Amino acid sequence: MSTHIVKLPPDVYDFVQTSVESGRYENASELVRAALRALHREEKLSEEVRFSVVAVDGDVFRKLWEKSVQPSSSSSSSLTQW
Repeated sequence: MSTHIVKLPPDVYDFVQTSVESGRYENASELVRAALRALHREEKLSEEVRFSVVAVDGDVFRKLWEKSVQPSSSSSSSLTQW
């Protein structure tokens, strides 16, 4: 496993220290790994939601498009006037 030095703002550093001292995490590295796994899950979920929204929007757009290009009796008569 590689080692990295990370600069933390005081409030984040205090959070890390408090979390380790409380026993919730064995050490700062364990907390950082847990935080990065949570961030990775959140970003993956956000991406899945984004793709789902695009798929739903695309389906809604397709249905609206299909309705708009189907000639109705009033639109066909107005087209022949042109």
